[in-house]
Amino acid sequence: MLRAASSPYSHLVGRIALEQGEGLAWWAAEHGEPAFIRERALDDPRVKFVPELEEERFQSLVCVPILAHDGEPIGVISLHTEAPREFTEAEAAVLVSTASLVAGAIENARLYEETRRRVSELEHLTQLGETIARSETLDELLPAVVARALDLLNATASHVYLLDAGTEELILRASAPPDAEARKAIGLSELGPELARSGRSARVAVPLVANDELLGLILAEGTSEVDLARAAANQTAVALKKIELIERLTEKNLIKDFFEELSGGRAVGDLDARALRLGFDFEVRYLVVAASPPDENLERALRSLAPGSLFDRRDELLRALLRVPSRGEAHILDGIRRIESELETPVSLGVSNPCAGLASFPAGFEEARHALLGRTILGGKPGVMTYDELGPYKYLLRMSFDVGVRDVHRDAVALLADYDRQRSTSLLRTLEEFLRRRGNISATAEALYVHPNTLRQRLRRIMELTGIDLRKDDWLMVEIAVKMVKLQEALGNTSGPHHL
Repeated sequence: MLRAASSPYSHLVGRIALEQGEGLAWWAAEHGEPAFIRERALDDPRVKFVPELEEERFQSLVCVPILAHDGEPIGVISLHTEAPREFTEAEAAVLVSTASLVAGAIENARLYEETRRRVSELEHLTQLGETIARSETLDELLPAVVARALDLLNATASHVYLLDAGTEELILRASAPPDAEARKAIGLSELGPELARSGRSARVAVPLVANDELLGLILAEGTSEVDLARAAANQTAVALKKIELIERLTEKNLIKDFFEELSGGRAVGDLDARALRLGFDFEVRYLVVAASPPDENLERALRSLAPGSLFDRRDELLRALLRVPSRGEAHILDGIRRIESELETPVSLGVSNPCAGLASFPAGFEEARHALLGRTILGGKPGVMTYDELGPYKYLLRMSFDVGVRDVHRDAVALLADYDRQRSTSLLRTLEEFLRRRGNISATAEALYVHPNTLRQRLRRIMELTGIDLRKDDWLMVEIAVKMVKLQEALGNTSGPHHL
C-alpha cells in the first residue's frame, strides 16, 4: 500500500496497492537488497506498470528495502527519474542509509503506537470491569457491555446474545449502536469460528461461558480483536452468574417472606403484588407440604409434578405450596407418594387439606405441620401422611401444643411417666395396654408377657401413684390422657422441625 509520496503524486496515498510479488518494490523487499533499472523499466519483467504514477515518462527505477532490526521487510523506498540515469555509489549509499533510518523511525513509531494501544486496551478493560461490578441487573449490564465493547474492540457494531434454554437459541438482548442491524436469534448449530472474514471486513464472535456452561455470545463487527473479545466475554460471563445469584437470592428471600406472611395470616404491604410476581394465584387450590429432612431430588420431582408451585428450604425443613391441577388433589397425592417411595434418602412428608384464598393458608400450614409430626412421631418411620389421616390425633396434637390447658388425668399420667423414667419401670405401657384391651386381665398379661398376678400388682401400684381409680374413673378420659402424655414425650425427644 502506498503510504507516502512526493508531489504531484501525494493524492494517491492509500489508493495504490501492489499485491505480493508484483513490481520491483516487492522484488527488493523479498530479496532484502536494492534494485535498480537504468532504463526501459517497462521491459523488465519485475516491473508492474501503474498508470497513475506515469512511469512511461521516467522508465528508470530504484527500490531500496526498509528492513527491521531482525531483517524482516517493513516497506520499500522507490524513486524514479528520466532515463537514462545511473545512480552513483554515493547516492546508493545515501539511499541505503536513509532506508535504515526510516526503518528505525517506523519501528519506534510502531512500538509507541503499540504501547498506546495496550494502555488504551487496559483502560477500556478496567472501565468494563468497573461497569460490570456496579451492575446488579441485566438491564444495567448488557447495554453497558456492548457500549464498552464497541470502544474496546474498535468495532463498528457490537451485540450480546443470551441463551434461551427452552429453545436452545441465542436471543439478541443488546446492541451498540442501538439501531445496529443484527439477527434476532442464532441457533447453536449455526455458531462458527471466533474470527470470520468476508472480503476486507472481519467479525468476532466469542461465547460467554462460566463453569463450562454456555450463557450467551458477544458478537462484534468490523474487528479482528479476538483476544480482547475473549477478555470481555470472560468478565461478562462472570457478571451474568453474579446477577443470576443475586436474582436467585432475591427471589428466595421474597418466597421466604411470602411463606411467613401466609403461614402467619398477616399481610405486610401489597401481598397480591408479591403473589403476582411469584406467579401465585389465590383463586387456585394449593396443598401445603412440609418435608423433613430437605432433599434436592424431592424438590426437583415435586416441581415437575406440580408446575407453578413455590418452595422454601430451611436447614431441617422443606416447605412447598403445590398447585393443584385440574385432575384434583388425589392426583397430586398419588404423585407425592410415588416420589417418596423412589427417594434414596428417607423423607417424612406432611400434607394439608386443599387451600384457596388468603384466609385458608394459616390453617393449611398448621395442618401440614401436624401431619409431618404425626408421620414422624406416630408413624414410626418416614413416609407420607395427610392431615385427615391423623384421625383423632389431629385434636390431640392441637391440645399438646396448648400449654394453657390443664387436666387432672393428664397430670396424673405425667407423674406415672416421670416415675418410669426415674425407676426404669414400664407402668405407663402397662396402663396403655390395659386400656387398649378394655380391662381384660388375661389378654393384657399375654400382650405384656407377664403373669396375671404381676399385672394386678402393677395396676394397684399405678392407682397408688396417680390417684386414678380404674374401677370408677372414665376409661376414655384416662386413655386420652395417656395418648397426650406419650405424644408430648415424643415431641420432646424427637429431633427435627416442630415449627412450620
